Amino acid sequence: MPAKTRHIKLLDRVRLAGRVFAASGVGYEVTRSSRLNRAFTLMAGFMASADRHQDKFTLGRLRELCRMHDRQSALFSGFLNRAVDNIFGAYFDFIPCTEDKELNKKIKDYITQRMEKRYCSADRLRDFSELARTALRAVWNDGDCLLVNRQDGSLSTFEADQIETPTDVNRQGNRIVMGVELGDDNQHLAYYVKQRKSRGDYGQMERTNENSTRVASQYAILPAYRKRYNQTRGVPFLAAILNRFISLNNYLNYESIAAEINSMLGWKIKKESGGSGYEMPGNIENTESKTESTFEKLQKMEPAMIFELMIGEDVEMIGSQRPGSNFKDYIIAVCRLMGAGLGYPLELMLLDFSQTNYSSARAALGEARRGFRVWQRFAQNHICVPWYRWQISRAIASGLLPAKPEIFKVRCQWPAWEYIDPAKEAIGNKIAVRTRTKSISECIRERGGEPEEVFIELKTERKVLKDLGIELPEEQLKTNEKGN
Repeated sequence: MPAKTRHIKLLDRVRLAGRVFAASGVGYEVTRSSRLNRAFTLMAGFMASADRHQDKFTLGRLRELCRMHDRQSALFSGFLNRAVDNIFGAYFDFIPCTEDKELNKKIKDYITQRMEKRYCSADRLRDFSELARTALRAVWNDGDCLLVNRQDGSLSTFEADQIETPTDVNRQGNRIVMGVELGDDNQHLAYYVKQRKSRGDYGQMERTNENSTRVASQYAILPAYRKRYNQTRGVPFLAAILNRFISLNNYLNYESIAAEINSMLGWKIKKESGGSGYEMPGNIENTESKTESTFEKLQKMEPAMIFELMIGEDVEMIGSQRPGSNFKDYIIAVCRLMGAGLGYPLELMLLDFSQTNYSSARAALGEARRGFRVWQRFAQNHICVPWYRWQISRAIASGLLPAKPEIFKVRCQWPAWEYIDPAKEAIGNKIAVRTRTKSISECIRERGGEPEEVFIELKTERKVLKDLGIELPEEQLKTNEKGN
């Protein structure tokens, strides 16, 4: 083959490789070093589409950006904390729902024990509530994580970057995408994970395959945030707001630096124009070179300094112009945009209800809580109930619990949201119960309580009060009405 022909074919291959890279490298522009490095056109038969699998670099960059801002930014970490707190709350619990009350109590005692950190987590550092909160936080920051059920019933946890395809994997077997082994219909068959080997103050993953482990899917939970049907790995839920947040974060940093400089003691010396009877050194003309002098007058400032001024000079303090007049409006506008992506109202983003009335606050929080309920269902289906079923199956196998079909029935007890106006909410619940559009049990569950426990407590309380001869205000009113 002639050298010229080989050279042309080599150039064609380089161009094609560049086009393929440009087409497959499109995803989140926030991971790119320049806004100009984007491709939105059809190249060499490849569509520059975000519907392709995100490459390892893009996902890794997204995760690190989210983790970095979660560590360093009060605003970013704040609305992430508020999300986890509203979804899981301080007290999360499982409520068995079989028809047998004795069996419910037996299951509850067993599950309560298994939720303790000495039984739940392989590292013995987190109870189930803390582990589930961390898993949900990982979905928002990293897109996914992996929880592996061990033989002793505890969970081993792996972060998103630990799920990785081994380099020496058999290419003749099932497809492996980003550490996930897939079947013919894209069902997850197994996951490949790597343990971090900690040495000294820093722990890194070894680049050999000796510590790579294949985990069958029936022993693992992969909670992941997915936007497409064929998406194998999750994408950070917070990825959509990263661009706006980085712009806001940079703006706050620049304004803070400018305000800090501007707030320092700064003075300027003013000189009246003309009639001074002398010339400043900077205005002296250089007769030899016929050029203006570059001499600048410098003044060193000291605390409690007394200025010695020339004729016609005056001293004024430099006024602070930071932050600018649009500072507050800009922050509010960007926070509204980010809130639209997260389902947060502005009041919840900034924890500022000073400009909100009751109706607006109720509508705003109602919209936010609707989104939190979606995430509660996500956590229930992808984290909580699978773990609960594992524990119940293990108890049945060991003979601690009977093998009954209804034994797996359970309800997740989520946190109660405080009333915006308790009096108005109580009146609304009273009307709803009277009109049979709402049950008393539903009202109790909305407050984070268990109806049966509340009813028993009320019965016990009434008996104690009666024995002590104490009447409640409502009972006194009924007694007076009967007497009249």
